[in-house]
Amino acid sequence: MCILFWSVAVFSQEKAQIINADNKPLSQIIPALEKQFDVKFSFIDATIVNKLVSIQTNSTSNIQDVIDSLQRQSQLKFEITGENFITIREYSKKDTLTVCGTIFNENLEPLEKIRVFFKASRTNITTNESGYFENKEVPFNSVILISAPGFRQKVLNASEFLNGNCIEIYLSNTIETLDEVIIQEYLTKGITQNKKVVNINLQDIEILPGLTEPDILQSIQLTPGVNSPFETASGLYVRGSAPNQNLVLWNGIKTYHQGHFFGMLSAFNPYVVKEVDFSKSGVSAKYGDRISGVIDIKTENEVAKRFTGGAGFNMINADAVVHTPIIKDKVSLQVSGRRSYTDILETFTYEQFADRVFQNTTIAETNPLNEAKNDFFYADFNANLIAEISDFDKIEANALYSKNDLDFRRSDDQTSLNDDLVTENEGYNVSWNHHWNHKLNIKTSGYYTRYLLNYQFITSESGTTTEIESKKNSVKDFGAALDLQYSLSEHQRILGGYQFSNNNIKYAFVTTTPTYELILDQDDRFLNTHSAYGEYKYETPQNFYFSAGLRLNHYTELDKSFVEPRIFIQKNLSKYWEINATGEYRSQAVSQIRESVVSDLSLENQVWTLSNKEQFPVITSYQFTLGSSFKKNKWYFDVDTYYKQIDDITSLTAGFINPIDNTYHNGESRVYGIDFFLKKRFKNYKTWVSYSYINTQNKFEDINNNESFPGNWNIEHTVKWSHFYKINNFQFSLGWLWHTGKAYTNVAGVDESGDLVLLDFGEINGNNLPVYHRLDFSAIYDFKIRSNPYIKYRLGLSVLNLYDRENLLNREFRTTNSLDNRFINSDIMALGITPNLSFRVFW
Repeated sequence: MCILFWSVAVFSQEKAQIINADNKPLSQIIPALEKQFDVKFSFIDATIVNKLVSIQTNSTSNIQDVIDSLQRQSQLKFEITGENFITIREYSKKDTLTVCGTIFNENLEPLEKIRVFFKASRTNITTNESGYFENKEVPFNSVILISAPGFRQKVLNASEFLNGNCIEIYLSNTIETLDEVIIQEYLTKGITQNKKVVNINLQDIEILPGLTEPDILQSIQLTPGVNSPFETASGLYVRGSAPNQNLVLWNGIKTYHQGHFFGMLSAFNPYVVKEVDFSKSGVSAKYGDRISGVIDIKTENEVAKRFTGGAGFNMINADAVVHTPIIKDKVSLQVSGRRSYTDILETFTYEQFADRVFQNTTIAETNPLNEAKNDFFYADFNANLIAEISDFDKIEANALYSKNDLDFRRSDDQTSLNDDLVTENEGYNVSWNHHWNHKLNIKTSGYYTRYLLNYQFITSESGTTTEIESKKNSVKDFGAALDLQYSLSEHQRILGGYQFSNNNIKYAFVTTTPTYELILDQDDRFLNTHSAYGEYKYETPQNFYFSAGLRLNHYTELDKSFVEPRIFIQKNLSKYWEINATGEYRSQAVSQIRESVVSDLSLENQVWTLSNKEQFPVITSYQFTLGSSFKKNKWYFDVDTYYKQIDDITSLTAGFINPIDNTYHNGESRVYGIDFFLKKRFKNYKTWVSYSYINTQNKFEDINNNESFPGNWNIEHTVKWSHFYKINNFQFSLGWLWHTGKAYTNVAGVDESGDLVLLDFGEINGNNLPVYHRLDFSAIYDFKIRSNPYIKYRLGLSVLNLYDRENLLNREFRTTNSLDNRFINSDIMALGITPNLSFRVFW
């Protein structure tokens, strides 16, 4: 008998060796294994360092059994790469494991039909009557979610099963479980709420009232505290703030135009989007640039395993989406395209939208010219490249483009008039996400976005252009960011980073003739913004969440800095009841102003501008909220109260044209509000109702005797009542919207005796439009054809304003700013009954 060095015992016989090692370094055992089994191990020294194993072999031992044992003990991958060659390496995402276990409750009773979800492969299995489950092909490091109603969710990792043993898993009834049920479903399946952030999963969403397709922005309008006074998708007024005060991101790209068809439809293809995060309050310190809601839109960020996609059409547009692997498990590409066919075919749905959009414009008016033609279309395209260059590094490149194009012409034998209106929004983003280790994550990104508004009114006589009235607005915004996330412990983590942006904005109103050029108004400026932020988060899922952040914005050209604190607290008072409170301060240096030069085609009458030291100061806002939620027996109740103050707004950035003198005025806006939400779920039916009260009061210097008055879009009372029912492959949804009319300023008298029309205005915003209400319906049917069960089809039907209610959206009195001075009463009527049909195929 001889004893090898390092206490590894080897017994020599005529034809065999025996190894008996107990808790010894793997590096010391490998030479003995190579000698006994006549094999060669290949490895990096750092891989096996500090790996302790126990092994016993004899003359009948099998090398495969030996390496299986070593694999379980060391949690390293032993791979036979050739005859007599074995490679030792760490596990990677390409490796798969066998995962098995038995699930029990707190009373040690096995649980049947418990859902076990494997995130990496997006597959589900359920436990049998003995509580047992098994999956033989689970990617290494896959997250495993075990959940069931009434139990606390369990999160495991596939790496925990490397020892090859089936484990016992115990689920418990805890406060966190009930809290998870509260946030599991907010409005309907696919829409959840967690810590006041509404998450919309577009790949799992159920049908909503009036929608056959999951329009992103219209889905957000169903949440309490969000209004759309003008019935547009992109006109989101969040708790009394204007749409331009919302931050809308597409994969980190700031967008400056979110609507198609002059705001009636969302400019984002919902079949490309994976999820949307929407915040009304308690916004993270990493978000800047705007003072109101945050809409963070994200597309697919996982490499495609196979070729997937879809295509479809409705009564206005058609689209197609594909997601295809390029390099297996490494690189994939997602592309989409959508275009309206309104310039080719005018359906009933299009005509209803057109009547709503083009009313009170030259397009809708009876024109004395003989020939009139309106060509209009919209389109959008997206591309998303995903590359997992290693287990720790992911690179994404995104591109976004949308366009609206209107060309309205009318002419007779002598005169030709042409309204040419184009809006474009394009953006690009590249990001690199690196996991240093299980605690530290770093993301580096850069973006570029461009917005263009170009309107021309061209007058021609006998084929010769005599006058061009133009309105142009362009935004060029590029920036970069470095974001870090570090886990201090199981319950604590910190976020931080630096962000830079360079924003160049131009606008001009110009009249051009063959003999002169008259510039009515113009601006051209840029602004560099440097931002740094930090945030601390503490969470014990059972009962408490706390987040405190600080953001510093420095506007270089304005020589101004703003320190912006953010705080969020949530506390569970019992198994069913929790309370929360938030506070935040935010600033905004870019705004939209309402143009002072109004044409007869005022479809896009807002232009972007930057803050400056003279007229437009940086807008600031602080908001405080206090709310509570209660959940029990499939009932869910939520209430949220808030106070918001917005400082340094102007009579132009507030969307308010002063009826007295149309000049610049500085002011503030104060908003008080409360949101109620109540929901009840049954087996196949659920219903929810919300009530919102909003009181917006504006105050401007030298207006209304410096006394406050209601805001332009103030809608005090809003009720939204929705229903959902599912039976087999059918989904039905019905929604009723009711709200008081928005405020407007009435005209007490009109003096047309002189060369100029003079208006005698009454109390500013002292009147309200009639009550608004409408009923919307939608239904979809999902089916498959037996010849190809892997392809799914969907038919959809929706009807807006089912009982054809005549609603008044806006009333405005003004005179034209031209030599032909006229009095104009602009009443904007809402959509009439508007049906829509859709068909889609998914593969």
